[in-house]
Amino acid sequence: MKETTFKYRLEALGLRIAIAIVGSLSLDRASAIGGWLGRRIGPRLGITRRARRRIERAMPDLSEAEVTRIIAAMWENLGRVAFEYPHIDTFRKPEESHRIEVVGIEALRAHQAAGQGGLLLSGHFGNFELLPVAMNREGFKGGEVYRPANNPIVNQWMLDMRSGKTGAIQIPKGRKGTRDLLTILRDNGFVAMLFDQKMREGIEVTLFGIPSMTTPAPAGLAIRLGTALFPACIERLEGAYFRVTVYPQIEADPTADPISETIRLTQALNDFLEARIREKPENWFWLHNRWND
Repeated sequence: MKETTFKYRLEALGLRIAIAIVGSLSLDRASAIGGWLGRRIGPRLGITRRARRRIERAMPDLSEAEVTRIIAAMWENLGRVAFEYPHIDTFRKPEESHRIEVVGIEALRAHQAAGQGGLLLSGHFGNFELLPVAMNREGFKGGEVYRPANNPIVNQWMLDMRSGKTGAIQIPKGRKGTRDLLTILRDNGFVAMLFDQKMREGIEVTLFGIPSMTTPAPAGLAIRLGTALFPACIERLEGAYFRVTVYPQIEADPTADPISETIRLTQALNDFLEARIREKPENWFWLHNRWND
């Protein structure tokens, strides 16, 4: 127990020091350095074999050169994401609003004006940490769902930091998080959720034609509570500049059988995810164990 506690404290200290160093740089410089390191180090790591395997499985028509290009660009993006993390609050400043372009926000505004909230559903695209930042900046109060870190010291510190930097209520995955999420939705707020990770307790639909266990939670909320489902994608344009696109609402059929409707809605979300990945595959996080491979 003492060894575990010491390890947790050491990890937390190392993370604090790293964030302090990166945070002392300007946003653009930090992003550029992170991208440079990611592109040069990432492809050499053993875990890259997983990404190559998954890309080749999902899009077998790609050439080896194209797969290699996607992997290098993916690592550059991930390096930038890591080094942009200490600067998340910079994106909320009025003078930096030009860094995040938002497209298709009118549907959310109409929902807000009608006194309704909803889910903003996306995947690990671009700098996925910025989705709740953009939501908050545009005047949509609410929260974001997150996966708690294994290290409790790091988790609490990151929780406090993210809450302050993003302006969003932090909603942990799990039973307590579900209560918090429902409270926000009932108060007509909006919740940002990433739904592209494998869920052992999920339902089987497909992604790239491959069976993929996927969370049925968004579909369940749409069916039971009438929650609006708005797919969204955040795309890195150049450097530390992004575009968030909100797509048309995926609506539930209240007259349909709940089980078949859950499958239909969940598949529709995966189809959306696949379409965005095909458009810009280097923008997605290919290191997830999305399939049984």
